[in-house]
Amino acid sequence: MESILNVDDYGPGRYARTRVLERAGYNVHEATTGKEALELAATYSPPLILLDVNLPDMSGFEVCRRMRQDPRTLSSTIVHISASNIQAHHQVTGLNGGADSYLVEPIEPTVLIATVKALFRARRAEEALRRSNEELEQFSYRVAHDLTEPLRTIVAHTQLMQLGMRSQSVETLSGSMNFVVDASKRMQSFIDGLLEYCRVSYEASPIKEFDAEELLAAALTDLGTAIQESGAQVTHDPLPKVLASAGFEQVFQNLIGNSIKYRRENVIPEIHISAKMENDFWVFSVRDNGMGIEPRYHDYVFQAFRRLHGREIPGSGIGLATCKKMVEAHGGTLWLESQFGVGSTFYFKLPRATINQPLSHNPA
Repeated sequence: MESILNVDDYGPGRYARTRVLERAGYNVHEATTGKEALELAATYSPPLILLDVNLPDMSGFEVCRRMRQDPRTLSSTIVHISASNIQAHHQVTGLNGGADSYLVEPIEPTVLIATVKALFRARRAEEALRRSNEELEQFSYRVAHDLTEPLRTIVAHTQLMQLGMRSQSVETLSGSMNFVVDASKRMQSFIDGLLEYCRVSYEASPIKEFDAEELLAAALTDLGTAIQESGAQVTHDPLPKVLASAGFEQVFQNLIGNSIKYRRENVIPEIHISAKMENDFWVFSVRDNGMGIEPRYHDYVFQAFRRLHGREIPGSGIGLATCKKMVEAHGGTLWLESQFGVGSTFYFKLPRATINQPLSHNPA
C-alpha cells in the first residue's frame, strides 16, 4: 500500500483529505506542524507528501527546503497545498524551493485522487528508469569483463603459436590451438546467451494461447542430447493452456537444462514439472533432485552474469536472468525454493488462457 504524509494544521480540511485518500486505498500519516512533519517524514520516508504552505511554526516552503536537505526525504514527491497563497509568485517560490507540484484549494476529491495517481505513476516511471540505468551500467561492465577473458586467451595463445611456429613441436602447437578453440566456444556461448537476454528484454512479442505441454515437448526435444547423456528422468503432470509469446519454451529449456547441468555426482537427475491454478494464473513448478542452492544465493542466481560454479560446469550466467525477464514480461513472477544437497524447485506464473479450463490428461 502506497504511503502519503498529509500535513495541514486545519483539522477539518486535513481530516477530509485523509478520508478521501484512505478510501482510494492509500496509507495516510498526518502532521499538524512543520516540526511534526519533518519528524514523521524522517521516520517513514513517505513517497508522497502533501504539504500545506501555512503552518503555525514555520512555512511549508521552509519545511520543503529542509526535507530536500535530508537524505531520508530527498527523493520524496512533495506537493504544496494552499487556500491563501494562490498567486503565481507563491507557486514559483514553492516549485523553486524543491516542491514537485502546487495545488490550490478547494480541491475536488476526484481531482486530488487523479493528481495523486499521476504523481505515483511518474514516480514509478522514474524509479524504473533509475533501475534500468543501474542495470545497464552493471550489464556493460559484466559484458566487457566476460568477453575480455576469452579474448585475452585467444590473443595470447595465437601469439605463442605465431612466435613458435617453426621451433615448437606439433603437440605444443596443438595444445595452444585447443586453448584457442575452447576460448572461442566460451565466447560464442556467452554471445548467444547475451543475444537471447537482449531479445527478451527489448523485443516485444505478441501474446497468444499455447498448450504448455507443446512448449515442454519443444524444450525436451532441444535437450535431447543432454537428457540422453545424463540419463535424466523427466516427468510431468497434465499441463494447461496458457497465454504466452513465441519462444516461451526457452523458460522450460533453461530450467530443465539447469537441473541436468547442476546434478549431484553419481545421482541420476529426476525432474518433474507440474502446474496448479491460483486466481487468474497457472503456477508452474520444475522440481529436481540436484545440488540445491543455499538460501543466501536464492536471489543472486537470477541476476545476469552471476554464477555459483567455475569452469568445471559450463555456462554464461544469463539463463536464469533470461527466464526471469521472460516470465515478468508476461505479468508473472519467478522464484526458487531449494535445499542445499537435496534439490531445487523453481516456480513461475503465467496467466491462464480460459476461465475454469480443465487440464489435459496425457502426462509423461
